[in-house]
Amino acid sequence: LGIDAGVTTLHSSYDDLVADDSLDIVYVATPSLRHVEDSLRCLEAGRAVLCEKSMAPSAAEAERVLQCARRQQLFFCHGVWSRFFPAMADIRRVIDSGAIGEVRSVHCSFCQADGAGACSATLETGVYCAQFCLWAFGGAAPRVAGVTYALHPESQLDTHVSALLQFPCGGVGTIECSLGHASPREATICGTKGVLRVPYPFWCPTEFSVQTMSGPASQQWSEPQTYRTALPEIGGDFNFVNSQGLAYEASEITRCLRSGLLEAPAFDSEACLRVMQVITDIRAHWLPPTPVVS
Repeated sequence: LGIDAGVTTLHSSYDDLVADDSLDIVYVATPSLRHVEDSLRCLEAGRAVLCEKSMAPSAAEAERVLQCARRQQLFFCHGVWSRFFPAMADIRRVIDSGAIGEVRSVHCSFCQADGAGACSATLETGVYCAQFCLWAFGGAAPRVAGVTYALHPESQLDTHVSALLQFPCGGVGTIECSLGHASPREATICGTKGVLRVPYPFWCPTEFSVQTMSGPASQQWSEPQTYRTALPEIGGDFNFVNSQGLAYEASEITRCLRSGLLEAPAFDSEACLRVMQVITDIRAHWLPPTPVVS
């Protein structure tokens, strides 16, 4: 794969890779349950890191990685690519404009019939739902008010999870993630004046629509106003929808490195830990506390 992509330097081991002084940054995209180990390996070798989601199985393990990055004075970013899409910034601007009024509820579902038993649904797709809910509520940390779940009978990994989040403002969020069945994979933000809808794929969006409501029983709806952004013009074969949008993340990480930043403002360590705490609190319903190695 590396040769096909034009890579000129290949390494025979991870240790050889992190010892390469020509590297500006390492993109950790190994299986998710290796992310803590591999991120620490890179940081301790003096390498900046962009780590694919989920960066850790718990907030405590995520904090361990972030502390290492701070100690080493190295750039680290949890690669939740959603946060780098222009449409996400546009959604925030529309919310802040008051177009849909005060946000009262957010609903999102990311279910796919792929990976059940081999991966954790919350770590693979639930993280996208959690980050979207927090984004819609301005980053506020919610309380996990309720959880239902199903575990794979052999691996005991979560295959289907639904959770209810309660935010400090009194608003609520509902999330559903699964690796055993499909869902529309859309998101909806409901406000006191209207609704903002993000169609599939909500986690890497290029469009959304806004409708306001008024009159008796809120039955008078405006015509939807649709916002669209084009993906970068990048050719090639892609495995996943809107993969061209990874260029948004890559461009911003490059800017951060050139500017000497240690975090990406679009998804800094505080925002990352709030998302990971939601994931941790959800998973606590079936998992014992994750032991942290100091």
